[in-house]
This record gives sequence, C-alpha cells and structure tokens, in this order.
Amino acid sequence: MKLIVVTPAGREKYLRLLGHHVLKNLDVHEWHLWDNCRNEADRAYLQRLAASDPRCKIKRLPHADGGINVIGDFYRFCDDTGAFYLRLDDDVVFVEDGFFRKFMARVMAERGSAIWYAPLIVNNAICNSLIKQLSRVRVDGPLTCQASCEFSWAHATFPQALHPVFIEAVRSNRLQDFRVPDREIRLSRFSINAIGFFGSDIVDLGEHFQPRGDEEEWLSATLPAKLDRPGKIFGDLLVAHFSFYTQERQLLRTNILEGYYELAGLAPPVYEKPPVGWREQLRQWRRRRRGSAPPRYTISLPAPIPE
Repeated sequence: MKLIVVTPAGREKYLRLLGHHVLKNLDVHEWHLWDNCRNEADRAYLQRLAASDPRCKIKRLPHADGGINVIGDFYRFCDDTGAFYLRLDDDVVFVEDGFFRKFMARVMAERGSAIWYAPLIVNNAICNSLIKQLSRVRVDGPLTCQASCEFSWAHATFPQALHPVFIEAVRSNRLQDFRVPDREIRLSRFSINAIGFFGSDIVDLGEHFQPRGDEEEWLSATLPAKLDRPGKIFGDLLVAHFSFYTQERQLLRTNILEGYYELAGLAPPVYEKPPVGWREQLRQWRRRRRGSAPPRYTISLPAPIPE
C-alpha cells in the first residue's frame, strides 16, 4: 500500500520544517502539495520545494484563493485505490522518528474498523484532553473534549505552555509520557491537522465522500455519522501541530517555532514577529476590565522514576 501525504500548502516558515520530516522518509511514496498559497512568495517557495524531490507533486485548482473553504475541493485528486492518503496541515512542526512506517502498520492492521485514522496530535483540542486525562503529563488548567474548546483552542496560553514541555520530552527521550490508549471518535468534530483515509474508500464513496462546505465538519463528524463508521486516534503515535488561527500571532512572538527547527537540526526560520497593534492592545484591556483574561496553565512531565 502506497503512502501519499497531502498538504494544503502553504506557508514557507512552516512548510520548510514539514518538508524536512516528510522528505527524509522513504516510506512516503509521494507528497501532494495542494497549492492554496496566499501570496506569491509562498508560491515561489512551493515551486522550489517541488523541484527538490521528484516525489513532490503540486496540485492546483483555478479557484484556490488561500481560504479554507476551497480545501475540500482538492480531495478530487485522491483517486488512487492502491494508496493511503495522509493529510497533514502545513504547520505540523514535529513528526516522531519512524512515524510513517509505524502509522501505516497500524492503519493496515485496523483497516475497515474506521473511516479515518489520526495520530495523537499535540495542540489539537480533543487530543489535548486525552493527554490531560490519559497520559502521564501533568496538566493543570481548564480543557474540554471539543474541537473548538473555549479554552485550549480559543487562546494561545495552552499551546504556549504545552509546546515547550513537548520539546523537552523529545530532547530527553520521554515521548512515552505523552502516549495514550487508542480512542474512537463518534458524533464529534475533530480538528483534522493530521488525518488519513484509504484511497479505495474515497473512490468507492465517490460524491458521497467529497466534502460539502465545511471540510472538517463533513469529514470528521458528518460522514462518519452517515456511514456509522467512527474515526480512530492512534494514541501511541505522535505529531505536533503549531497553532490554530486563534493562537498563531501570539505563538509566533515566542521562540517555540525556532525550538522545533532546532529539534530538526535546521537553521531557524526568518520571518517577521507579529507586532502587538493598538486594536489587540484594546481587546486585551477590555478583557482585563471584564475579568475575562485567557486561562492559565501549568504543564510538566512527571518526576522520573529512579533506577
């Protein structure tokens, strides 16, 4: 079974890091880059990336405008019944060693048990809840097990506390502390930062598979409900997702992205740190006056067990 990675692309500051993880691995048969760039500088980088490895294939649609509503239309290119398609967001900033081989082994063993399969995603609201409730990582602060969690999705304070702990776990060879048991997802939206489907299922379902409107709601919740086939999270396989749009500006003001580049052994990215404009300052002031400041978190690895 061929593994084809697909990515709605892309932003250079993230894509350069994801490209390192994808292209160094020979288990990836092809990488399809769905050209949904928002500017010509990113599009030029996409061209250079595709030229760097023959496994890279750029897929284009005439109406792709950089928005999220067009992404579902790219699934028309997922038409190989002999392939498994793994969709990774362009800001997946970490993929553990051996991930693609292990993921495909799990997928093949579980084939037919679910309509979609996902790893445990660091900074994904449902996975955040699983990490808090089922892993060894200590998380003090509010979370809900909902894709648009009013705490961990809506604010940057949770990933700002979580990412450094995860980076430390990678450095100290303690990813085991993050792993959780597998879990099925039914009747619930799931943020599809990393999610995969069998090409044969996509082709067999035809128009019934193709996302209608909200790609994420359709693929993660509506389609599984219609088919009575759940999604499945493999809790022993880890990737990290940098940010949601609600978090990105604040996280880019930190050195977290640089930390993930350092883990990969790459030079730090060159990008402009987002300024704090007067509108954002005003929103923060109003929140403080209303007593509705973002939630705070304390996150840590458990104390190591003495040998």
